[in-house]
Amino acid sequence: MRVYYIISVLLFSLLFNCAATSEVVYDYNLQTDFNQFDTYVLCIDDFTVEHLNHPNLDNENVRLTIGDAVAIEMENKAHKTNVLEPQLQAGFRILISEETVAFKNCEHSKHLEYWENCTLHEETYEEETLIVYVADFETNKVLWHASIKCELNKPKKKLKPYINGLVKSLFDTYPKTQVGQNPDEFKELQ
Repeated sequence: MRVYYIISVLLFSLLFNCAATSEVVYDYNLQTDFNQFDTYVLCIDDFTVEHLNHPNLDNENVRLTIGDAVAIEMENKAHKTNVLEPQLQAGFRILISEETVAFKNCEHSKHLEYWENCTLHEETYEEETLIVYVADFETNKVLWHASIKCELNKPKKKLKPYINGLVKSLFDTYPKTQVGQNPDEFKELQ
């Protein structure tokens, strides 16, 4: 019984140590004063499903949930929705990459004395990345963007809180200061 416990603890710690940690990668235009912008609109094109061959990762529900989360975070940054006169456009992208890995068994052949190449199993791994961006509506130039690796194949109940957390993490890097805060203080916090 104790052996099973020790093995379980070792396996758990191995899995914990090998677990992928995602970090936010972001960039923004240092010359832009994000406090000058008050209004935004969501990019309607970003709600169109692009990866039809990955319906569990990219579908209408996933895109609507991401769009809602982006809108919430834009509002949290004191931007107001204005479809008629937006200063900013907020949007997102879902990137999906695939890699097929072949697991092989290389057995030594006694007859011909060479290594045989035998494929045991092939597995396709998918990696998703969520990118959120904000662009100047008038010039169509991206002012800020952030990305994070993610796993969008989740049950509906878990998907919304998961996406909300991802988008909040991304917007934590958004360079708009709070009312009354000095922009230099924001840079020091980064």
